[in-house]
Parts: sequence; C-alpha cells; structure tokens
Amino acid sequence: MTSSLFEALGEEQFCVTAVRGLDEADVLERLGHSGKEPLPRYGAKDGVEHLGLDSGAVRIYCPEGAEWAYVFDVNGHSGFGHRTPVLERLSAGTEAVSVWSLIASTTHVAHIQDGQVLARFNAWTFEPASGPGADRLNRALERMGFFLPDDEVDDELSDPAAALEAVEDEFGLLVDPEAVAGPLPTVVIAEPLT
Repeated sequence: MTSSLFEALGEEQFCVTAVRGLDEADVLERLGHSGKEPLPRYGAKDGVEHLGLDSGAVRIYCPEGAEWAYVFDVNGHSGFGHRTPVLERLSAGTEAVSVWSLIASTTHVAHIQDGQVLARFNAWTFEPASGPGADRLNRALERMGFFLPDDEVDDELSDPAAALEAVEDEFGLLVDPEAVAGPLPTVVIAEPLT
C-alpha cells in the first residue's frame, strides 16, 4: 500500500507536519501570522521559485471536516516544520507528528504532544525512536519494516515511503495528493520559531 502522503510527496526531500484538531486560522496563528493579510497560494512545485530556498515558508493544508491539519515545507530540504520550536508551538494543547526526509536514508520522524517531544526517530542511526513515549512510534515503524534483523531486511525498503506510511497508518492521516500538489495558502514562519 502506498500512503497518500507518499503519493503527494514522493522520494524527494520533503517535510510534513500534521497537527490534530486545528483549523487553518489556528495553524497560522501558531506560526506567527496575524491572519489580517491575505496569503499567497503556491503549488508544490512553484513555491521555491517565488520565495527562495531559505525563506522558511510553509504551505497549509486543512481539509474541511478532517481531524488533522498539515504543514508542508516549501523547501523540504530545510525542515523548518520539523524544528523543535515549531513543533512545540504547533502541538500546544494537542499533538503533532512530523516526517522530514533529506534523502532516502536521512529520514526523521517526531511525535509531540502538548509541547513535549514523545519520540524522535532518525533512520540514519538504524536505532528505534527514543523518548518517553517512543513505544507507539516504534510499533508503527516496525510494522513497516524498520528494526528487522539484518537477514530479514528488505533491500527495497524506502525509508521515506515507509515512515510516511507508518505515521499515516498509526495516526489516521490522509491527504488528497492532487490538493496537496495544487496551490495552498503559504506563509513564512515567524522568525523566533525558526
């Protein structure tokens, strides 16, 4: 099964953070945007062209009636949405899960609740996630093929695909890949958070 997040993001560098129970206005406020000015809308392929590589910009996807809101880095390589101050702010009073992938073997996953990091995972280390609430994330990652003995490892395992599928399955995440590829409200994360 290919996850809807993987279908939307693919193997290339990306950063996505999902936040439970927030609407677009809540997400924007937590990212330091007043909401008073209209936001530009950029597609997955044209944000960097207009905003630059180091802008700290993210695209916001809040499907109506959905349990989760999504924050996608315009430049996935930077991982702005995966940084601890951003995750702490987004998860205040709720929970967030974030996947950041630079290249296939440098995939990072974090689970945060009410500003507290419960678990962090770095695929590069070949070690399970660590943190006070790591069991849930480790079970999800293990179901997707992480942490197997060397003689059972699937050489075709894609860390980014497996990590996205793990969090999608464990946390009930679901996106419309076409909507994610299209123009979404885009905001630069406020300076103190980056």
